[in-house]
Amino acid sequence: MKRIFTYLILSIAAISAVSCNWLDIIPEDTTTEEQQFSDAGGYHSAINGLYQTMASPSLYGKNLTWGFVSALSQYYDNAVADNSKAFSYTEKYDYASDEVRSYGEDIWQTAYNVIANANNILRHLETADPAIFPEYDKHEVDVIRGESLAVRALMHFDLLRLFAVAPAVDAKAKAIPYVESYPSLFNERKTVSEVIAKVEKDLDEAASLLAENDTTISLSATYLYSTSSRYYVSNSSRDYFFTARGVRLNYIAVKALQARVAAYAGNLEKAASIADGIISKYVEGDSWYSYTTGFSASDQESSRPHKLIDELLISFYRENLATEYKSAAYKDLDDNSYALKNVAGIFADNDDYRKVKLLSNLSTSTTVSLKYFERSGGSSIINTENRLLPVMRLSELYLLKAEYLASQNKIPEAVAILNDLRIKRGCMTTTIDPAISAAEFKAALDKEIWRENVAEGQYFFYCKRINAPSINNDGVFVPMEGKYTMEIPDSEINLN
Repeated sequence: MKRIFTYLILSIAAISAVSCNWLDIIPEDTTTEEQQFSDAGGYHSAINGLYQTMASPSLYGKNLTWGFVSALSQYYDNAVADNSKAFSYTEKYDYASDEVRSYGEDIWQTAYNVIANANNILRHLETADPAIFPEYDKHEVDVIRGESLAVRALMHFDLLRLFAVAPAVDAKAKAIPYVESYPSLFNERKTVSEVIAKVEKDLDEAASLLAENDTTISLSATYLYSTSSRYYVSNSSRDYFFTARGVRLNYIAVKALQARVAAYAGNLEKAASIADGIISKYVEGDSWYSYTTGFSASDQESSRPHKLIDELLISFYRENLATEYKSAAYKDLDDNSYALKNVAGIFADNDDYRKVKLLSNLSTSTTVSLKYFERSGGSSIINTENRLLPVMRLSELYLLKAEYLASQNKIPEAVAILNDLRIKRGCMTTTIDPAISAAEFKAALDKEIWRENVAEGQYFFYCKRINAPSINNDGVFVPMEGKYTMEIPDSEINLN
């Protein structure tokens, strides 16, 4: 390949020595690569840099959450002839357009840059002196290595989901390069199944490296076992690098990603098994994660937990997220680039708080998601939630279990999971009949996945995973044959 795999980690922001949160950073410096990896702080800074880049608008800060992939999911009201709108060509799946090519180039280049930097961290770790790590005996190097591998896996997986056909279509088709070394100048495209196998291998190793730090060391040290501990900490007996685990690829995040990858590979049994392991241990067992509760009729829009923070399994952190989203959503109410469509059709249940609590009318004809608007209140947890980027949430694990049960003709058991989710989302007046057919269950599952992922982008990837013949565009079903796979950017035409 060309230039994208030769970048050095330069000028990565360092962690503040006086901060109470590892997310607080000081201005960039101009350290050399040798200096960067001469002590533990340099490695911590390098890991921080990976997450900062992933949280940029090029990736999960916009394109891979509330921006580009949400437009691919047909969430936004751009189905008119006016091509001045933000995603007018994207929602038409016009992958040859300059608009879509630009998004693709941005995602591709930035993701592979993150991969290069993760590989550089891994390369330096191979020869690093253990004496430079003050928490070496408490799995410091394991955490650095595990997160680097997990980042590498996540980036390749989402590139695969965009730029290659789904395994359900052709697992042997040429896909993307899987880059495991630094520097890496020439890389051949692997097949879809080969990329998935490498993603799974990296995630397996990452999980084994992270498990001890994140689940076995005493709770006072892990900072992962409760919502507030996951996202901020006022004091730490260890280095601050070990805090704020909720916005990093921690052990449970990696396990959840394994379930998503297994489902994408077509192994619903494995996905459901992984999901059930997380649920039984960390939801129904130790109760580290739970569905967000506490909504009431008196809630003000500005004070609701719009991202359902208690149940975020994977999330990243972007300081100016609320400002950036508000600017985009309010840019021009006549534009409607971020106005949601099909709300009435999808949310027929008027008591569903995903509709009445998490959406808002900017005008009589414009409805937007509240997930990325700023909440008021000033508490640490609210201020943190304002900056979080949802990448995977608890409900996906339950929905994967339901999907697997339905595939085994256990429709009543699958429906029970959907009904439990719906009750937790406030749908108290309507339930799904356990005696529905498999086709009716599929339609109900599809609707719940749409509702759960408003402005998060995962609905498109679900439809691609199952090779759905069409996507619902405000009641009009768009034929999707040949429309799920983006073109590899022109800058990479030498790939073979």
